[in-house]
Parts: sequence; C-alpha cells; structure tokens
Amino acid sequence: MNEHYDDRYFDVINAIEEAKHVFFHGAGIMDMFSGRDRRELRIGETGFGAGRVLVSLMDFLEDSGMSDLAITYNSVELHPMPAERMESILDGFRAEVGPLIDQLVREYRSLDITRQGWQRMKLTRPFGSLTLNLRVGEALDMVRELTAPCDAWFLDGHGPKKNPAMWRHELLLAVGEKTVKGGTCATYTVAGEVRRGLADAGFSVVQRPGFGGKKAVLRGIKQ
Repeated sequence: MNEHYDDRYFDVINAIEEAKHVFFHGAGIMDMFSGRDRRELRIGETGFGAGRVLVSLMDFLEDSGMSDLAITYNSVELHPMPAERMESILDGFRAEVGPLIDQLVREYRSLDITRQGWQRMKLTRPFGSLTLNLRVGEALDMVRELTAPCDAWFLDGHGPKKNPAMWRHELLLAVGEKTVKGGTCATYTVAGEVRRGLADAGFSVVQRPGFGGKKAVLRGIKQ
C-alpha cells in the first residue's frame, strides 16, 4: 500500500503478466524491433514505485530471445522507497523473476534516493543492457528535463482519483511533446479526462481488452 495516495501499487495477483499485457503489448514494444535493424529503445515511465514494471520488462525481453538490445528507461518517483521495502513488495513474484528482483534491489541500493534529481544505474542481462535514469522528484520536471523524446511511455502512477496530479493536462501535454512521431503510450486507466488529455497531446487513443477482471485499458499512438 502506498500511504501517500491510499492506494495499492498493483491490484491483481499476477502483476508481472498484467504489466506485460497493459504496457508492453499495449505499447507494441516488440513491433518496434521488427522489420528493421534496430536495437535501441527509449522508454518513459510516470511512477517508478517498487520497480514492478521495470522487472516485468526485463523478464519480457528475456523471453523474447533477443540480444544486443540497448534500453534507456526514464522514470520518476516523488516518494522513493528504501531498498528493503522494494524487496518486500516484489517478494511475492520471486518464484517468477527472483534473479531480476535481486539484481534490481542490489543496484538500487547504490542510489541516493534522499537527493532530488537524477540517479542512474545500468543492468546487464542476456537481452543486452538497460540503463535506468530515475528522477527523484515531480513527474512534470522529469518529462521536461528529458533531452531526447521517448519511443514509448508507460503511464503508471496510481489512478486519477487517487493521484490526480499524475494525470493533469499539463503533464500529459509534456508527455506528448517528448514522444517520437509514431511512438506509443499505454496505461491501465480509461478515464475520460485521461483519454481527452492524451488526445490533446497528439495521441490517437484506442481501448484494448483489460486484464485480471478489468474490462479495458488504453493505448495511444503519437500522430
């Protein structure tokens, strides 16, 4: 439970598979590698939390059988948690992704999460490398400070009712500005204000089937 927003970090039992369905299939990650000689991908995330989406992405890429990938993963967290709490939250998925959890927690301990601003760590895996650029602070600052646009965005910062600041119009417009043409975004929320905000930000938004009892989720393509 996130005490700052009175909300759980994830609602379903199989949160690893939920992340794959909502974010990676939703954003069309594998499509970005197919049909071209491309091995680099730049991702943005609003809401790092316990690192569940990052762990899920590494597992997803390892299952793909691909290699020599270079993933840049830009994320933000206003209330970063200690490594011990991260490990405790992720421990329920240890049977599925135990080595990935151990590596993430080990590298995360090297970050100074008490300091506002950017932190960086690099994870090496069979699929290639993943560089995490974690901005401790406010999401709008993180998005505006990016020096290069992202190919895909994972919008994952609790729901609009629990954390309205993460879904405000100004932030969604900034996300649109920092997305390449043809880039994507994905999120679990289908709230009307989010759909309208993403449309104003230049995304063509469609609903996809949900996961774990949720009826629908969203995918956006930058026009």
